[in-house]
This record gives sequence, C-alpha cells and structure tokens, in this order.
Amino acid sequence: MENLEHLCMNCMTQTNGGEICPSCGFRLETPQAAGALPYGTMLQGRYLVGRVKQSNGEGFSYIGYDTKIQIRIQLREFFPQTICERAEDGASLRVMGGSEIVFNECLSKFLGYSREVAHLRELSAIEQIYDIFEENHTVYRVTEWKECISLRRFVERSGGSLRWSDARGLFMPVINALGIVHNAGVSHLGISPDTLVILPDGKMKLTGFCIDTIRRQDSDLPPEMAAGCAAIEQYVLDYVPGETTDVYGLAASLFFALTGELPPDALKRRSDTRLLVPAATLRQLPQYVVAALAHALQVAPDKRTPTFERLRDELSAAPSVTMTMDPVREQRQREEPPVLSAREEPPAPRRRIPGAVWALCSFLIALAVFGAAGYALLAASAQKPEEQTLQQETVSVVEAAGMPEPQPSSPEESVRMIEIPDFLGDDYEKLVEESSGTRAYQILVSDKQFDDTVPEGCIVSQNPMPGGRMEEGATITVVVSLGASQRMLPEISGMSLSDASSAVTKEGFLPVKEDEYSDEIPEGQIIGYRDHQAGDKLPYGAQVTILMSLGPDPNEESSADRTYPFF
Repeated sequence: MENLEHLCMNCMTQTNGGEICPSCGFRLETPQAAGALPYGTMLQGRYLVGRVKQSNGEGFSYIGYDTKIQIRIQLREFFPQTICERAEDGASLRVMGGSEIVFNECLSKFLGYSREVAHLRELSAIEQIYDIFEENHTVYRVTEWKECISLRRFVERSGGSLRWSDARGLFMPVINALGIVHNAGVSHLGISPDTLVILPDGKMKLTGFCIDTIRRQDSDLPPEMAAGCAAIEQYVLDYVPGETTDVYGLAASLFFALTGELPPDALKRRSDTRLLVPAATLRQLPQYVVAALAHALQVAPDKRTPTFERLRDELSAAPSVTMTMDPVREQRQREEPPVLSAREEPPAPRRRIPGAVWALCSFLIALAVFGAAGYALLAASAQKPEEQTLQQETVSVVEAAGMPEPQPSSPEESVRMIEIPDFLGDDYEKLVEESSGTRAYQILVSDKQFDDTVPEGCIVSQNPMPGGRMEEGATITVVVSLGASQRMLPEISGMSLSDASSAVTKEGFLPVKEDEYSDEIPEGQIIGYRDHQAGDKLPYGAQVTILMSLGPDPNEESSADRTYPFF
C-alpha cells in the first residue's frame, strides 16, 4: 500500500518525506493553479487529486491516483471558470448568477459526450475513459495516465520533420480509429500536434476530447482552437462542424509532421489558399501523399476530403509511376530469367543494328539534348533573380499534386457581377433575417470585437468593402460589434435576486452574490453593489458583487429599541 501522505502531487511517486521529489524535482510548496481543487482532495473516496496539468474554457485536467488499484490516472473536472467559481468549502462548484442556463446546457453536454467517448474504449488509438461520476455539483471523468510527449515535441526532437515512412506508421492507426469514432457520431474538433501524443512504445494516441462548445468561435465559453489546425467552419457562426472538420485537423497535423510547419491560419487562407513547401521537402514525399494532403486541406468544406475512410484510401494508394526501382528487386530481375505465363510467347529475336546507324542516332540525340538545354538556360536567365530563388525554395502543394490553383475570375468569363452592398452599421441579426432568401451573396461572421462607436450587434466592418463589384453568390465576411468595452452598472437596489442578476448579466458583467444584513432593505431584496455604485463604469466581463439583504441583524438592537441620552 502506497503512503499517500508522501506522494508527489506532480508525478504521483513517493517522495519519502522530502521537500523535493527525487523523481521529477517538484517542490512541495509549489502552489496549485488558481481556482482548482486543493492538493490531496479525495473524490468518490478513491481518487486522489494532484497538480493541474492543463486547463481551458471547459475545465481542469489533474494528475491523480487511484487508491483502489494503486495506479496513476488523469482526472478531468468540468469547471468553466467564466461562469462558475469554487465555493467556500474549497471543493464544490457555485454557478454565477445569470449563468445557470448556459452552465446546465454545457454540463449536460460534458456528461453525454464523456459517455459517448467511453463507449469507444476498445480503440487503442484514442484516449481511454474508465469512470464518470458526479460530485461537488459538477461532473468528473477518469482516464488512463500514460507517459508521453506531444507530436509537436516529438517532431522537434526528430530534427524538425519526419519521413513519410515513419509518419505513416504513426498516423494510419489514428486515421482508422477516427473513422470508427465518427461512425459512432463523435467528433473531436481539436486535433493538433498538441492533442496527438507519442507513447513510449512508439505509437500515437489522440487525447484532449472536449465538448464542441469550446471548439467554435460562436460559443458561450472561451474557445480553444489550434491555429493552423482549426478549419474555417469553426470560425463561422451557425455552422455545425463534422467529420470533414476533423479531417482538416488531422491533415494539418500530418502536414506539420512531414514539413515542420503548420498551414497558415484558416482565416488567412481565405484570401490565399496556397500551401507552400520547400521544394527539397516536397521531392521526398510520394506524389499520392501530396495529392491526399492537397485534398484534405482545402479551405472550403464542400471541396475537402469528406471522410477518414477516403483520406486513408488516398494515403494508401500506390504511386502511379515508380520513379526508382527497389535495388533488391532490380538485382533479382537481372539474375533471374523472366517467367512467362501459359498464354505468353517468348519475344521474337531482335535484329542487330549496324554500328554506323548507332553512331548517327547517337549524334542526333546529343544535338537535340544540348539544344533543349541551351533554350532552358536562356529562358531561366530572363527571369528576375528573386523569382528564380522563390521557385527553387518553395512549391505549392496543390500544384505539386497536379491540381489547378484557384485563379481569379477573368474578364472574359461569363460571370455575373453585382454591386457590393453596404452593411456597415446594420443590425446583423436583422440583416441575416432579411437576406435569408437571397442568392446574391452570403454573409458570414469572421469576428466580434468591442467598439465604442458602433452599437452592440451591429456591423463594424466588412470584406469586401462596399463601393466595388463582386461575383454574384460570393461571401461577405463581417465583424460584429460587442458594444462599448466599458459598461455602466445598472440600478438594482430593491430588486429580487433573479431580476438583479439578469440586469447585471444583460450589461455584460458577471454577478456574484453575497448576503448582508440591512435595516432598510427587506430580506430577499438587493441592497446594491459591494465596492461600486449604480452608474459606475467597468470593463465588459468584469465580476461584480451584488449584496442581497438578510433583513435586520438579530444580534443588534433595532433603531426602535435603542435609547439615547437626553440633553
């Protein structure tokens, strides 16, 4: 039986009572992450909580220890810090006023999603979930703990990139598993070189399963999306990501493993879809791998590889032309006579060509070769030096795959052009409702930002800008205002707790309730703010404390019972 008092909270090995862990160098006095469960918290009377290893808008991930079977584990706690806080007991979760609906919806998602992933436990290439339980007014899940390093770190240690022969053995089992995962209706939406990890046995595993609320820009929780791996649809409002979204993330991670670089952010690739790769790197990749990456990394979802089954098939295809022969096979063919089938006949003996004819042919061929080489050199010398360097250094993946690069529309093409409408200052929701039936353009939200001059919900900017012309049916991306960054605290004195929370939340603040005795305000009604007054301006999203009356303090005399000296 392990001595639980001497377990290192960072690696769950014995410290033998020392102040510094002999295994990992962790110091006993190192504090826990803010808002997290204290070191040594026991859950379900079985799971010991250690140090926070990762956190995001969904919650905390801790290293833990299963005292029943005496193994290290990982504990995932649903704890969205923007809408909840730790209660006074240090363990329970308390939802901030006005956020109850969002919290309950996300909690239900977390519970259901964890159960769906747990049903896929037979897939060794994905994270294994062993237990799910409710405690402290939230939900926890228990997953295996494996010593590992991220794919990002693995590639760095391997010299900055991997050969296809090495990457293939890592990625193919994960691709096969993801096909099964999506057939079960489960998405990851966060595949990246950081959620793909390499185990000590050299195999790769997918970790970091989170609810889709934090994998999209249009969410109620702070989003967490890996730049270069998140697909364009994850930045667009009202779009439901799916299997093709995970195909993009996986392909971007494979692109990183083979080249050492991630694709540019999807928002930037809208205007320039090219993926430039050093020519030397590209020459080392099989043509069918380049083509598979070009298909899977298309910006538009409807043009992208739709399924993992299709991606697997494209990455497994043999090259159409073998550029170099296997040396062993070549030697064997020289030493062994060809074997003919029953229907084949031996080749007819060749007639010997006279030596004079050979000499004449050789002279003509040499003349043609030198002529072609001279023409190529003259053409190359006409190029600008910087153009020659660029062509030598980088090549487009799409071009190398034999696919045409997207080209701008030509004036000669029969494309219907329309005036670019002016949406600046318009109410976004109303605009979408009014334009829902039009085919002239599509409106997509690329971002939301604070603006002191544009009312909340209205359009700050658009691309392309009004005043020009564009193709009919093209997409117009807009930035929507979040309103002023500094907001005014509303008057809440005398309101009920529910009404006050709604009023404060509506203005963009996060309310926290505290109780206080009051002789003037009846019990159950709001006294006001702590440290602030109605009309004060605070940053959007600031946490404010609202005081709810408990009525008169029973331990103090009321004003009616007090006696005063007579002068």
